[in-house]
Amino acid sequence: MLYVSDENQYQALLQQQLCAVKVTYAGDRFVDAWVTEQAGVAETASIHNVSLSVTANGVSGVISLPLSTGAEDMEKVVMQAYLAVFSAMEAYSAYTIIRFWNYLPAIVSRVNETETVYHWFNAGRQAAFKTYYGERMGAMPVPAASAVGVAGNVLTVTFMAVTTPLVQIENKDQVPAFQYSSRYGQVAPFFSRGVVFNNQGQRLLLSSGTASIKGEHSLHEGDVHDQLYESIHNLRILGSQFNLKQYNIHYGFALEDIVHMRVYYKHEHDRAFLERFVPRFLSPACVVSFVQAAICREELLVELEALYVKKGETEQGVTPKYVLEGDLIRTESFEVHVAEHCNLKCRDCCNISPFNAKKFMSIEEITNICAFVKTHLRPDVFKVAGGEPTLHPQLDELLLVIKSSGAAPVVRVVSNGLLLHRMSNVFWENIDQLTISHYISAPMKANLLQQVKDKAREYEVVLNIKYVEQFNEIFVEDAITDKERVQEIYNDCWMRHRCLIVRNGTFYKCTRASYMNEFLHMKNKPVQTTSSTYSEEDGIPVNDPAFAAKALEYLNAAVPLQSCEYCLGVSGNLRENIQMKSIK
Repeated sequence: MLYVSDENQYQALLQQQLCAVKVTYAGDRFVDAWVTEQAGVAETASIHNVSLSVTANGVSGVISLPLSTGAEDMEKVVMQAYLAVFSAMEAYSAYTIIRFWNYLPAIVSRVNETETVYHWFNAGRQAAFKTYYGERMGAMPVPAASAVGVAGNVLTVTFMAVTTPLVQIENKDQVPAFQYSSRYGQVAPFFSRGVVFNNQGQRLLLSSGTASIKGEHSLHEGDVHDQLYESIHNLRILGSQFNLKQYNIHYGFALEDIVHMRVYYKHEHDRAFLERFVPRFLSPACVVSFVQAAICREELLVELEALYVKKGETEQGVTPKYVLEGDLIRTESFEVHVAEHCNLKCRDCCNISPFNAKKFMSIEEITNICAFVKTHLRPDVFKVAGGEPTLHPQLDELLLVIKSSGAAPVVRVVSNGLLLHRMSNVFWENIDQLTISHYISAPMKANLLQQVKDKAREYEVVLNIKYVEQFNEIFVEDAITDKERVQEIYNDCWMRHRCLIVRNGTFYKCTRASYMNEFLHMKNKPVQTTSSTYSEEDGIPVNDPAFAAKALEYLNAAVPLQSCEYCLGVSGNLRENIQMKSIK
């Protein structure tokens, strides 16, 4: 199947006589669709009351059954529905079910003093798996899933199956749902936190319903703001490279890779806040739909489900990611390092900040850079980073210049957080997002972190706290001579998409390339290439008369940078985050 989240692309595929297998609308707004990969119609069938739509690569199915005696009937009817699905799919044994969507009447209604309808649903679901799969159940991939409440007395189960290999994944900060203790029901839910698979060259991650749960416990009861933040944090961790490496997946998914997010919310009075805030975590291209529904635990106010598509990269290599919008190149982000030095000495710092001399960006420099961005780029986010940006004595003035320039709709500061409690109101008034790298080797004090959380909430600044326990090993002492290995590193490196920068009058698609001359000099390695230096070779001067013509080709180039010979990208071994005692 082909996955599309753009309605124009969807309509174009229909014009080519391709057929929609599964299409989703939010009201009258197109959300996404799965489409046949060849002209013609999808095969349809009805087996054991399961309606199926089948293509060469995927199956979409649905079954709806009435609850004849209300909630008390739930366990039996759920078991019947799931067994019907498993039996129906026997005719399509090459396909593996990757995701279930369950819609339950009266999901949190009490059936006795300790159990709800959802608990009985879990009992019926697991009984069906055990009955059908028996001893095979322990070796099978556990599908992703969600379960929300609906009105009426009909249970509906929809699902999707694919032929491509898949990997079920868990969130390292959460107990797998199928290992929950009896506190959350005598029978544990049976689903994974998500599945990663390839579809027609696309790398995709389908998350399960994701809520404000850490370990197995609900957090932030009664606070939709903090529950949303916790849910977003869980999605961020789920797709992160650090989480996926345990499954031998050598890349990660960022929130910017989410193309569709469905937001289930319990109370109508929370919708306005969610509509205002949720899109601010995501790419402007992401389609967000909002559905009022009861969630599986009474105390939960919001639940998210996300579909990530790894943009610009496929199993076959690099595909064009950057396009012109008018005369401007659309980018996910652009960044400046307003202070190149840092107040920490993290080993494996990607910008070699512990080794950098003290250097601050001037007001004139940032003004010129903003003008450059407005002339050539259209970034979704303008990142103010370093080094440590809060060391800059004129940070307020810099932020005023950036914000007033309109160079990007979102201004994000990236900081280790240690000096944030000193920031003025001007700082908070001129940023939209704040990312804190909360290092295990140099964590913020709890009271100062709470102050920052309170300020972010007061000014409606989107706060992203990244709890960093490990860094990737980045630079290597000797150049990598294996050209195929260099190409692999480049293909899998997300930094070339999210770390565009201007430094020393040159535009780079990777911050590490901008610092490569300093790194090589520090290691007593030759800085010269055959024609210039590494950093000169890997960028485009901002005053190049042909910049506009060169930039799009440069950003989409499938050929590694010269600096990639000394860099592991995001493929290096994970090492514990530590503070170096000495700089050598």
